[in-house]
Amino acid sequence: MRTVTLAVGFLIAVAGAPGSSSGQEALFQEGNALYQQGDFAAAAAAYEGVIQAGWESSELYYNLANAHFRLDDLPRSVLYYEKALRLDRGNDDAAANLALVRQRLPDRIEPLPRFWLLMFADRWINLLPQHLLIVLSAGVWVLGGVVVSSLILRRPRGWGRGMRRLGLVCLALTVVLGGTLFLRTTRFGAPVEAVVMASEVSALSAPSSEGGLVLFSLHGGTKVRIDQRSGDWVEVVLEDGKVGWLRSEVLATI
Repeated sequence: MRTVTLAVGFLIAVAGAPGSSSGQEALFQEGNALYQQGDFAAAAAAYEGVIQAGWESSELYYNLANAHFRLDDLPRSVLYYEKALRLDRGNDDAAANLALVRQRLPDRIEPLPRFWLLMFADRWINLLPQHLLIVLSAGVWVLGGVVVSSLILRRPRGWGRGMRRLGLVCLALTVVLGGTLFLRTTRFGAPVEAVVMASEVSALSAPSSEGGLVLFSLHGGTKVRIDQRSGDWVEVVLEDGKVGWLRSEVLATI
């Protein structure tokens, strides 16, 4: 199990909540210190305090997942490793630890092959960390603004053709990066995924505990896709294509 991230520069994305970044960074570093001291429950509480204040980062979720793993809480470790990877697919430590945890889960689900175009789109959307995608999108947009201003003012003289080409490149990059950022932040069209938090639960054939046939059982830490909802029930789809109904209270959304 790879250890906690002791980042000197704590890069966190603002989720629009109160509290200063310096205060949340101090709480993050406090969690790191508690983790190193072996007080994993207190470390997890410190990390969760940062999240409750409305801040998040891949590093934060990664450390929280590590703390829950040390507490032998596999469902929550899976949940937070998944959240870490959702913000940064390049977090190799989170991916490695998640694979390690999954080896300890009782459910063995073989995923169905995915259509190659969907796989390509998913990899492209999640290719860059979200904060880097934001910086690149903003940088290209600002550069495009400078180019347009230069063309309007005709400065510097004699650079008109080159500036127009640069403007077209900036426009194309703004559309591509901006569209990718939109899909990344809004998760438009992306499936809603969740993790089973109960130790064991039965998936039924209908959204009712009365008369529903038990189709299969799931255990804590298994990831599912939420297809539809009916009151307190959700229809879930497994990676191998199995479909069943669970109470929403046994799931935590990634």
